[in-house]
Amino acid sequence: MSEIKIRDASFARTYADIHCACFAKGWNESVMRQMLLMPGSLGLIAYQQDKPAGIVVYAYSPGQADIVTFGVLPDYRGRHISDELMTASFDSLAAKGIKEIFLEVAVDNVHAIALYERHGFKRVGLRPNYYVRGDVKTDALVMRAEL
Repeated sequence: MSEIKIRDASFARTYADIHCACFAKGWNESVMRQMLLMPGSLGLIAYQQDKPAGIVVYAYSPGQADIVTFGVLPDYRGRHISDELMTASFDSLAAKGIKEIFLEVAVDNVHAIALYERHGFKRVGLRPNYYVRGDVKTDALVMRAEL
């Protein structure tokens, strides 16, 4: 079982390290710090035996939130950390009065789509060519969940 903690911009290096390990175009410490300093940001880090294992960052406004980024380090995948992060973040958002959450996810990211669907997200739209990976463009599903 993970320990999930709300962490602010003082943990920008940890967020950036995890993001860079999870994504080809990972965000650096400065980008993470700026994001976490914005009003309406919420970030959580999952720890396994006191070691950072995963992150989720939200941007929220009255009544709704958007998942900005979500990732679990490759060495920790398959341990249900993503489910624990999702549950803990939903609890934190609900306490702030959030009623709905939106996200975009690449149509070919079947593991992430399955995670989101397990947590009540429904497909509500499609953004053509949303992600650019080198010369390849990939559509994004827009998903929504009610809390």
